[in-house]
Amino acid sequence: MTIKKISTVLNWIGGLSAIWLFAYPKFYNLSVLINILIPIIGILFALKHQGKVGIDYKKWDNTPIPKIDSAILFPSFALILRALMDFKIIGFKNIFIYALIISVPLIIVLFYGTKEYLIGKKIFFGIVWAILFTFTFGCGTAILTNALLDKSKPEFYKAKIINKEIEKGKTTAYRIDFEPWGPILENDLMRVSKKEFDRLNVNDSIELKLRKGFLKTQWIIKK
Repeated sequence: MTIKKISTVLNWIGGLSAIWLFAYPKFYNLSVLINILIPIIGILFALKHQGKVGIDYKKWDNTPIPKIDSAILFPSFALILRALMDFKIIGFKNIFIYALIISVPLIIVLFYGTKEYLIGKKIFFGIVWAILFTFTFGCGTAILTNALLDKSKPEFYKAKIINKEIEKGKTTAYRIDFEPWGPILENDLMRVSKKEFDRLNVNDSIELKLRKGFLKTQWIIKK
């Protein structure tokens, strides 16, 4: 296969895997793993074919070169959106540290492989790309790893629901607010599915399961 065809395949796989994880996360762990691997494969592919694959428009021997931006960005956004929807993190310090550890080496390899964003006017766009990649792929991977590989013994708490609210914007979100519990000393909130939102009522008690986290970042799920 040519570089262009492989790039197209990677972009399609990236887009489809992102849809799978975000919209229909059946075989959850597998879908997470694939969405982590596709950007890494895309970055290594760019490294192998230095200067002949890009993430922005440019030419090689006066011919437009194929891009792999979709293979990197779509799964990255799916990872962070799924992570924020499914897991409530208590304290993000460790998450940000691991996000940098995960993303910085990859972004360096990507820029070296594509020969982009390293000089001149494109440096600004390189900084934007690096920040975006860190907060999507890096944070998403760290949050999901922290939860899915966690083998710690859970602690159980109960909290009373004090408010329900539908948040409308580009998407509709369903939020429940509840009283302080365990290590949380102020009113807390959690976004839930519409089915759970309809089932739960103000003054109901919910049971929260607190775990230490694989990356030493506490997180909770609602039982």
